[in-house]
Amino acid sequence: MAGNIYLLGGWQTDFAANWAREGQELADGIRAVLEGGLAATGLEAREIETAHVGNFAGELFCGQGHLGGLVAAAHDDLAGVPAARHEGACASGSLALLAAAAELEAGRYGLAAVIGIEQMRNVPGDEAARLIGGPAMWAGHECPGVRFPWPHIFSLLGDEYERRFGLRREHLARIAEINFANARRNPNAQTRRWTFTPQSFAEDESANPVIDGRIRKQDCGQITDGAAIVFLATEPVAHAWAARHGRCPGDIARLAGWGHRTAPITYAAKVAASRDQRYVFPWVRATIEDAFRRAGLPGVEAVDGIETHDCFTSTWRSTTSASRRRGRAGGRSRRATSKSAVVSRSTPAAA
Repeated sequence: MAGNIYLLGGWQTDFAANWAREGQELADGIRAVLEGGLAATGLEAREIETAHVGNFAGELFCGQGHLGGLVAAAHDDLAGVPAARHEGACASGSLALLAAAAELEAGRYGLAAVIGIEQMRNVPGDEAARLIGGPAMWAGHECPGVRFPWPHIFSLLGDEYERRFGLRREHLARIAEINFANARRNPNAQTRRWTFTPQSFAEDESANPVIDGRIRKQDCGQITDGAAIVFLATEPVAHAWAARHGRCPGDIARLAGWGHRTAPITYAAKVAASRDQRYVFPWVRATIEDAFRRAGLPGVEAVDGIETHDCFTSTWRSTTSASRRRGRAGGRSRRATSKSAVVSRSTPAAA
């Protein structure tokens, strides 16, 4: 075992970009995020010993698989470096990170590059909805003939949550409003320059029309083109990097704990299995508890903040509920600087 796994830093592309309009493709995104990440961390490409890529739908949107080969082609010093692509729907990036961490923990390598990348704005909206719908469900068995499969499924999730616990429309609207406001603080967020009015989050058929069931336009996350990278290192490599850059090793973020579970693929099977249980998605709760346990944390009250997968407002509501302290109807979220990371993701993510 290699001891602690450290996060040396990372970088992300501009998620407002439309790569196809700019004559760019997945290979360009991988090259750009590698160059940006290396510059941001002061690392050299020749120092990377292994690379992992998280990508859901490269074959469907771009006709491109074998993304590890694109990493090897992105820089002369990466030719011959072992690289692999991981697919797990919305959890693809998390799976790539966990695989990289496992290799470092096993002592195989000292420094890993982990990339998450998608290009989805190169097709019309209805085609994009089809491409990210059926393939992440049980194809041919779930949502046949449904125009927008995921808004439909997460509308059903909202219905189930309301049936079990109660759910108010204004609370979902506020979640959307908060999330779009948070995006404005990120200089690389796709929606950072979008403008809204109070009607944008209301039951307004012009400004916020229904997409499917209880899901309206602003309840939905947006597809985009973008890539992000992080560099994971073993303790010896992290300490050497810190010395080189005048950093204190104790100030470097580390991977404190993780969780990974996989639920049955269909929404109906998930809900049926959780009937009469405390959580709609008990596997999500178990994943979070696994991460806390491995990190040696008592629960949500011990962390400074939670970053959650929020492709729909009903997803955000269910995952934050699964993160809460036992025996409490809700919890308080705080924003602060943390020097440890807890990774947890069920596969597919809450779907």
